[in-house]
Amino acid sequence: MAESAPPMYSNIYQRDPEGPPPYHPSAFKQWASGVKSFSSQYNSTSWSANQALGPPKVYPQHGDIHGAWAMGTIDQHQYLELEFDVPVCPTAINIYETYNPGAVVTVKVIDSKGKWETLWSISKPTVLAQSRIFSPPLKDTNTVTRQVRIEVNCKAAGTWCEIDAVELVGIREGAVRPIDDTDFIAGLQSLINNKEFSDVKFEIDGKNLYAHKAILAARSKYFSDMFRGKNQDLVVLKIPSISSKDMLVIFHFIYTNKIPRDTQIKILITLAEVSSVLGMPHMKTAAMYRLLESMTCNNVIDIVLTLKEKDNDEIQEMCLRFIADNLAEVSKAPGFNKLPQNLLR
Repeated sequence: MAESAPPMYSNIYQRDPEGPPPYHPSAFKQWASGVKSFSSQYNSTSWSANQALGPPKVYPQHGDIHGAWAMGTIDQHQYLELEFDVPVCPTAINIYETYNPGAVVTVKVIDSKGKWETLWSISKPTVLAQSRIFSPPLKDTNTVTRQVRIEVNCKAAGTWCEIDAVELVGIREGAVRPIDDTDFIAGLQSLINNKEFSDVKFEIDGKNLYAHKAILAARSKYFSDMFRGKNQDLVVLKIPSISSKDMLVIFHFIYTNKIPRDTQIKILITLAEVSSVLGMPHMKTAAMYRLLESMTCNNVIDIVLTLKEKDNDEIQEMCLRFIADNLAEVSKAPGFNKLPQNLLR
């Protein structure tokens, strides 16, 4: 039994030093109060879905211990749908994983229309050897909800992956809310390739692109060095493999710190490759993460084959790990026999 478990709806309590970060002062914290649905449960008592209700009973212990939800079927299609008493706009969801952490692959909430909205997702599970409070980085949302769905993939562990408790953190209606940066990002996004206020023009593969020196220089060492001490309003950009489409996505990241959701995989690879040239290491991290999010058993082969013409060992290693973890499914995908024999070995 975990010592000093926090009470229901506690506003202030001590957290694990490696647990979730501090919250906004208006954030309201609550434990699950009801089970809406579940995929399976090991039994109806000591490892039932109801064990995920209320504060943690097992954490910080790690092991197959009474008091946490354990699924009855060990596969990649397990889930737990929980209800909470107070509707909030989620800012954090803390999942107390006490046996084989790393199996959670998707976190969703019910929106106002009764549909599930995905706030976080990854393509494959992992396995960790100690319990943890897992706080996935949630997508920004305006949804006010009382229901959370946690999807679990037991494939990597090959056995039970147990959840002790789930805490929903969010802002209640009428509470002081954190500043919303939606308008800020939209304002900067409106400047992308906007000729009206630009002070520098790029010519790339026969097209003109417009930008702002100060913003480019603040975000990229490459552009900072390019503009320092010069009064240029026309730049012919000569970075190998960058097209006008690539450059618009780079501008989008420079101006908003985000990569558009519909960015093609080839462009993501290019962004990861040119980030070092542009002096933008954060863009590489963002591109690699988005690439991993986009990776599936059907497209990973195309990604590897695309990399044959490029020199990016990190992306290739990421693809090979994905193939190794999902070999049974990937081997059935079209084009599997096109993979180089040295990679298959």
